[in-house]
Order: sequence, then structure tokens, then C-alpha cells
Amino acid sequence: MESWRKRMKIKGRFMGLCLLVFIGCFLTGCQLAKEEGSAGRYEDRLVGVLVTTEYLDLFDFAGYVEDHIGSFSGGEVQIDGAGEKYQGRLYAELTKEILTDVESGHKVEREEYDFPGVEGIAYYSLRVPDTEEREGYFTTGSDEGISDGHTSLHSSDGGNSVALEGTVYVSPGLGRTYYFNPMYQSADGRVYVTSGSGISSGGEQSEGEALTQTMKADYTVTENGRTVKDSISVQLSIHMMYPPEEIVILQMGEDGAVISRGEYGPGEVPERITPEKDTAYLIVETKKRDNSGRILKDRAIYDRDKEYLEAFFCREDGICIKKQVPIERELPSLSAL
Repeated sequence: MESWRKRMKIKGRFMGLCLLVFIGCFLTGCQLAKEEGSAGRYEDRLVGVLVTTEYLDLFDFAGYVEDHIGSFSGGEVQIDGAGEKYQGRLYAELTKEILTDVESGHKVEREEYDFPGVEGIAYYSLRVPDTEEREGYFTTGSDEGISDGHTSLHSSDGGNSVALEGTVYVSPGLGRTYYFNPMYQSADGRVYVTSGSGISSGGEQSEGEALTQTMKADYTVTENGRTVKDSISVQLSIHMMYPPEEIVILQMGEDGAVISRGEYGPGEVPERITPEKDTAYLIVETKKRDNSGRILKDRAIYDRDKEYLEAFFCREDGICIKKQVPIERELPSLSAL
């Protein structure tokens, strides 16, 4: 019984020490270390990031203490390289969803990776494994919370490079820590995340302030005398935005006269906009309120020939979503055909 109590005390000190280590990592803005591959084998590879507001506690504290109990001295625990194998993994499930176009009724199957029991924003570029029904393929996926997403893919005989960039717009003043958990894919196609570092948005923020995290990894594989070098970088920014309170869409004539005016609450902007006959351009006016309560208005202009216009709304969790609204084009009249 006495031995058990001593082990529990050591475990408590160990967990406290690890917490300090983790906090230190967050405050210094740790970045994922560059990884080098070994010749002739496929490593687990970085493929993206899962952003969470809760720390993913995946380290096996009990297992580490149990296996190293005899090496502790003076009530202190030193974590060495052997602790790497105790870093846990949270595996994703490949889910399928059938999407139906409201107008055409056309159905499309969408596959995405979901992490059970975890609320997060995922952004990744990876390979979906072969199945009996189809060949494998590469895909890029992201949560609706990823705005301004840009994926750059370059392929050559010497290797492949992938660059993911995106922005998550959030309401200021939430006082949250955002954890950037690296997402990996193993040789057998399984996808998982490990615990990542965090960036805090505490204090009073104003619109436009941003926090950015970048992950990078390089891999080198040599087979049959041929060396291939692959690389990936994932850059994601947390960008502060005052929540929109009202969206006004103005259809304007060539002379600057207002042809049509539509006023919408957050999230109520129509799925598509059909310009009036004499509309030359559209103005999207977004009403917001700053930290002092002062009303602000942002305006964006779109030519009627643009494919879509953009409008924001914020979810209950403070994540602001950029909605792309298609601008319908005029169909040619029968006499013009």
C-alpha cells in the first residue's frame, strides 16, 4: 500500500512537470520539427492540421511512469527520448456523405476524415487508399471554418511538394487557446493526429489581429538507386473579425442608382443572387460593431460578371464562415440563338 502511494505521488509530480513543459512550448510558439526520411521505406507523413480549442491529452502518463518507476530519483522525472513511444494517436474515421443539388437533384458522394468525439477544424491533403471498388486518389479536405484556402501542388521526377494555406476567422474577445495538432498518414493509409502546440488569443483583440502557425516536413526515400524528396508545409492563421450583424446587397446601375436592395441577417443571405436586367455591379455592405459598440460598415464591390460574391456569418462557437454566393448569369434569349 505504501509503495502504491509513492507511485501515485510520483505520477502527480510527473503530470505537473509535463504540463509546465507543454505550457512552455505554447508560450514560445513551437513549430513542428523538420523530419528526414530513411532510405528504402515509407514513413508516416505530415498531411495537414486539426485545430481544436481543447488540448488533446494523448500522452500515456500512466504507462510512462509504470515503465520507468525504477529510474526516478529525488521525486523528479526527466523525460528523455524514450518518451516518444508514449505519445498517443487519435485515429480518424473515413466517413461518406451524399450531397444532393437542390435544383438538379444530382447526387454526389463526399468522403471526409472525422475524429470521433473531437470538435475541430481540419485542413489536409492526403491520399485515399485503394478499395475493391475503386483506385486510390489524392484529395484535399477542409472544414467550413477554413477560409481563403489555397493549395499548391508541384510534382516532378525528383519529388512532390505540397503547400496548404488558409485562414480561420474568429470573433475577438473569446480568450481561447487554439491548438494546432499535426495530422499524419501512415503507409497503410490510416490518418491520425498527435497532440500539438497552442497559441493563445487572450486579452482584448481588435479586428485584423492575427496569429499564425506553420508546420513543415521533408522526406527523402531512396529506392533502386533513385532518390525522391517530398515536402509539405501547412500555414494557418487565426484572424480576428467582429461578428457581422447585418448584410446588405445592393444592385447598382451604370449611373450609380440603386436598382435593388436586399437586407439580410447573419446566415440569411440567399444561396444565389440573380441580378436585375440593368444591374451593372453589386455592393455587399457588412454591418459590424467594434469593442466599444461603435458601428462599422465594410463594403465590397462585385461586377455582375463575377462568378460569386462573398458574405460572412459567425457560428455560435465564434467561428466566422465565409459564404460564397453564386451570381447567376443571364441566359441568352431565344431570338439571339
